[in-house]
Amino acid sequence: MRGTGLRNCGHMLGFGGAVLISVLFAHAFNFFAHEYAHAFVAWGLGWKGDPLALHYGTGAIDNILLQQQIDENVDYAPIFASGCAWQAALIAAAGPLLANGGTAMICHRLIMGLIGRATRLVALWGLVWVDAFSTFNVWSYAPLRVLTSHGDMALLARGLGISVWGLFPFASAFAVWLVWRFACHALPAAQARLFSADRQKIFSMTVLAVSLGFFSIPGFLGGYGSFCAVLSVVSFFMVLPVLLAAQQEPAGG
Repeated sequence: MRGTGLRNCGHMLGFGGAVLISVLFAHAFNFFAHEYAHAFVAWGLGWKGDPLALHYGTGAIDNILLQQQIDENVDYAPIFASGCAWQAALIAAAGPLLANGGTAMICHRLIMGLIGRATRLVALWGLVWVDAFSTFNVWSYAPLRVLTSHGDMALLARGLGISVWGLFPFASAFAVWLVWRFACHALPAAQARLFSADRQKIFSMTVLAVSLGFFSIPGFLGGYGSFCAVLSVVSFFMVLPVLLAAQQEPAGG
């Protein structure tokens, strides 16, 4: 019995360590994809001299682990002043919608393609985490941070010449579609493939709790306003439990 307990403890610690490494990698991958997407589109449109010149910040631990001081280093003021508002909109959309949304769609196809294969379980595990952080990164922008006066979604709305309320249903619909595809199709299928004997669905529950929990936080921070704070509360305390409960349904159900 003691040996079994130690073995289970080792498995739990190994699982936790794998989750930690996966989270740090998935966050960094999606973060840099997001920021470089802004930068490269701005460079391609002639508004940035060097697409690799982000604001990289310092060597502080929060910046090393979670890239908290890094941003795209794009000045939108001269773009709007020049009358090229549509270009500002494209640059603003490049991060959350093109880079993160595009990554989520690619990962979904790759995950579903790997489900029936006998090997490459490590690749499947990694793709699930990248998909989760891509999907819920989009979610953290729409719907959570559309109804505000600053940030990517506000810049996108301004560039399109519409209000953030006009942008809200369209951007949110895209995010909801990504979440539905991931949480109700790709994730349950990956859970069944990676841990077929686990009736408690620990893997899929962990992925959702970590990723959606993490990306529900930004609406509380950064002065995004009351609407964003309320939506973040709903995301954390209502949407997350709903998606966790959905994991008890059959894969793809």
